[in-house]
Amino acid sequence: MRQTIAFQATEFDCSPVDVEVDGDVDEMPDDEELPTALLAFESGANLVLSLPIGTADAEALMNAFTEAEPHRPEMPEASGWQPQPAGLPPGMVWALTPAVIGVQVTPPQRAEEGIVPHWTLAFDDEDGSQIQVAVSDALATRVVQALSQVSAGELPGGGGAGS
Repeated sequence: MRQTIAFQATEFDCSPVDVEVDGDVDEMPDDEELPTALLAFESGANLVLSLPIGTADAEALMNAFTEAEPHRPEMPEASGWQPQPAGLPPGMVWALTPAVIGVQVTPPQRAEEGIVPHWTLAFDDEDGSQIQVAVSDALATRVVQALSQVSAGELPGGGGAGS
């Protein structure tokens, strides 16, 4: 069953991860395929989207931002947009960890429905579902900077495979 979950990210974090590959594995995965970082998009205190990414994933997501940027019109009214935290009741927590197979990045834009003042990151899951995350310009800049560090292997504290 295809589902779409959408929220506005109020915080973003990128932290290094260490992956230990079991010695009983028939075929060792490529280093680029192993996650080296965990991206976390939060919406208030009750919603978090966690995405493990490797260097190839980070490069692909950075390329998606690069491809989307030229399609962004000049919109001064979009620069002041601030996300609102998810309106989940206290005590209810959603922790989303999809198996991402694709991502689209859409810049702020003028649409038929009006102005879309935020970046939209749409993560496609292997079951056909999608998680859409709205991020501000400032948060988008932090995401791209973190992706750059991940793709260059410069994320502080990361040990990589087998550490």
